Amino acid sequence: MNFELQNPFAQSFPEGFDSSIEAFALCARFNPRGVFAGHFLAVGRIDGAVSVLDFETRGVVRWLEGHVRAVTTLCWSRNSRYLLTASRDWNAIIWDLSSSASQTDAGERRDTVRFDGPITSAHLHPRNSKMLVVTLQGQVQPVFVDLRTEGGRWNLEPIVEEDEEDEDDEDDGSKKNRELATIARFNPAGDLIYVGTSRGSINIFDVETKECLWAEYIGAASTIKHLEFDEEGKTLVINSNDRCIRVIRLMDEEPLSDQTSPPPEDASPPPARPPRIPWFSEQHKFQDLVGRTSWNGCAFSRDGEYIIGGAGHKGSHNIYVWDRESGGLLKILEGPKDPLEDLDWHPIRPLIASVSSLGLIHVWTTSMAQNWGAYAPGFEELDENLEYPEKEDEFDIEDETVLKRRKAGEQDRPVDILSVPRTSRSSKQPGATATNTLSDTYEDWVKIEADEDDSVAFYPAPELDEVYEGDPEPPEIVVQRTTNGDHKDEDTGNVSEELGMPEEEVVMSHPRRKKARKAVG
Repeated sequence: MNFELQNPFAQSFPEGFDSSIEAFALCARFNPRGVFAGHFLAVGRIDGAVSVLDFETRGVVRWLEGHVRAVTTLCWSRNSRYLLTASRDWNAIIWDLSSSASQTDAGERRDTVRFDGPITSAHLHPRNSKMLVVTLQGQVQPVFVDLRTEGGRWNLEPIVEEDEEDEDDEDDGSKKNRELATIARFNPAGDLIYVGTSRGSINIFDVETKECLWAEYIGAASTIKHLEFDEEGKTLVINSNDRCIRVIRLMDEEPLSDQTSPPPEDASPPPARPPRIPWFSEQHKFQDLVGRTSWNGCAFSRDGEYIIGGAGHKGSHNIYVWDRESGGLLKILEGPKDPLEDLDWHPIRPLIASVSSLGLIHVWTTSMAQNWGAYAPGFEELDENLEYPEKEDEFDIEDETVLKRRKAGEQDRPVDILSVPRTSRSSKQPGATATNTLSDTYEDWVKIEADEDDSVAFYPAPELDEVYEGDPEPPEIVVQRTTNGDHKDEDTGNVSEELGMPEEEVVMSHPRRKKARKAVG
């Protein structure tokens, strides 16, 4: 897509419903980065299959069969070569989508990891797809898996307070009120794991040491269903069971407290916060005060300026769009009547793909007005005919040599059609601003056994109807006499010397030449 030809004043969020795709889907995700960012849409199906669609042509470019139950989670690698799928059949599979993977013995399925229960969420490490973190249904500890040679599997133990330990010892029925892990995400830099719980807390783990560094309470004792970062890793959007979507800023310094009264004298001082743990500051809280709508999904826009929430109405399919800075409601996208299950924002265009309970993928976009003035700097659109004032030297005859030299200089300028422009947020690597402050030890640890996820790895396999084998070899020269004799010779040697004939009486025929005949004197 040529970003220079787009209208810079066009609306940067969708305006209405556009079309639907029949995909038998339960979840869907665009590929977020790479050369083909947003060109492919991964669809997790109810029957356990996974399809990768070419979003422009709506054709299937990959069909992946490995699960036996519904696929609940999809996650792309940083450059769209690998795809993580998790299902209710207790399995997580990492697929290699490169065109050369199908020709190997292992095939497109690179790794398969089986767990001890149904998977509720799964996420790939943003810088090495050989590491992933998952949460299991009814389990307190999230599971971190390292598929490298010296890796393994770890249950991440959260911080347990002394009061909770005493309650567990006294009453066995308190197990029903345990703080279960519901969703896990790597931060964009990849050095921390954020785990949402059933009691409204976020546990933060270190990726290298697998230790719980901090536990943050978001302000409501309700289950956290969704947790997403922006591209820079400075803001969180959280969806909880209390029917609120919270926008939380992650700050390097402690925010100013609104409390005017000093804390009581007998109060214990708060624990020291580790250096890498940010301060949480709630920026906005979105909710439907009239209808008390619950939310089935939330996400940031491609540039981080907007926040979307999928309403959980049973009889409608609505998407709410809020402004990130002011917190005001900008648009309510009203579409079909089938309930919404999942949604995702396109990484480049103002476009949203939402999944309905009927398995359809609804596409929401903005109306693109034809702007012919974007193709030429001096082109101007007119509503009516106007008289054109001709300049004095506008149609003067110019020297052809100077004109050709100027045109040649303009044509020699190289044109880059592969790299993504800097204006696009998809060209930024995840956690680009945060990785500058990471330690050298972590950098060396992440680069061990790199996953070869380069930006040009994912290309659809070419399909050719006919294989070109090159030009056929020319046939041998056929020699025959011009007289009425019956003798014919197909030898390619010097015929005139073998037959004792003059060269004027020899005729040479070839399928690519016209017959030439010379008169005999």
